Amino acid sequence: MSQNISYTPRKIIIYSVGLLGGSLGLAVRKAGYGGKIIGLSSPDGIAKAQEVGCIDEGMGYDQLSKVVAEGGLLFLCSPISGILQALDRLADLELPANLIITDIGSTKRRIVERARETLPSHVRFVGGHPMAGSEKRGPAAADPYLFQNSIYVLTPYAEQPDDREKALGNFLEHHLGCRHVFINPDMHDTIAATVSHVPHLLAVTLVNLAGEIEQHVPGTLKLAAGGFRDMTRIASAPYGMWRDILSSNRTTISPLLDRYMTALRRMRDEMVDPGLGEAFESAASIRGSIPANSKGFLRPLSEVLVIARDHPGAIVAIARPLAENGINIKDIEVLKVREGEGGTIRLAFESAQIAAQAVKILSSAGFTARERD
Repeated sequence: MSQNISYTPRKIIIYSVGLLGGSLGLAVRKAGYGGKIIGLSSPDGIAKAQEVGCIDEGMGYDQLSKVVAEGGLLFLCSPISGILQALDRLADLELPANLIITDIGSTKRRIVERARETLPSHVRFVGGHPMAGSEKRGPAAADPYLFQNSIYVLTPYAEQPDDREKALGNFLEHHLGCRHVFINPDMHDTIAATVSHVPHLLAVTLVNLAGEIEQHVPGTLKLAAGGFRDMTRIASAPYGMWRDILSSNRTTISPLLDRYMTALRRMRDEMVDPGLGEAFESAASIRGSIPANSKGFLRPLSEVLVIARDHPGAIVAIARPLAENGINIKDIEVLKVREGEGGTIRLAFESAQIAAQAVKILSSAGFTARERD
């Protein structure tokens, strides 16, 4: 079978229909999935999910054995602790061979290990981590476009995915608009700890430190401008979600924090040492190599920077000529804007060829535009 092998489950089962589970339901339906979408959740969650259109049918968690009896694709969409509990429940059931189970947990090692230990060998489990989300919660906030252009990490048992796992990845790409990648569970957790979990702890620490300084030096927070806000934006995420993440990946996060604290102490001691400049130069070089235009681990998009005047309808004026020429904007971000003066808009496109075409179209429309290096 080829990488393009297709897979269409007879039904989709969403265990815990919250923001991500609800968005999954909306996305696959919008993409043309014709099978039944069943949600398992609390009574309030089911009622809201059906009202929004995330699911066709809703049941309580106690109906799990009934809905998996005929197979299908089961998404475990609880917090990490809930996913582990669901795997324990599934281990006690008679599961059919045509059932594929996946999850949306932000860490993978413990989940994949639990699945391997508890599930029967004839049932396929593929760990998953869609790198998408929102500060909002619950099925009322479900968005069919939440996964568009994001990276969807899949972590199967084996080092190399087999045909069924590749087919699942293709199904997700087609129905969610994401881009999937296969990664070893341990590697996933190391990467996530490095680029997500440790930075989150640092952001929380920086904000709390600024709050403490504010008590003694009033005005500190009022002067916290763009750089500080950019560094600490993620500190607003709810602890309820992060408690499970930090607990399940503690063995990876702890040594990374030790390395970070060692580096900070070294920088403290070298603040007047010319050698510290090497650390700044190295950081700038590494930072420049990071694909800022990719929502996840891999496969960056191609960017265009557009100078725009600050006035109502500016973004519409940029998007209109592109739409008229059949150019699809994959991502958009307002980088820097000063009221009354304008600023820079970042656009991202599928390929360098499309980005170059967009620059020509925007230049013809009177905008100053260039491809981003």
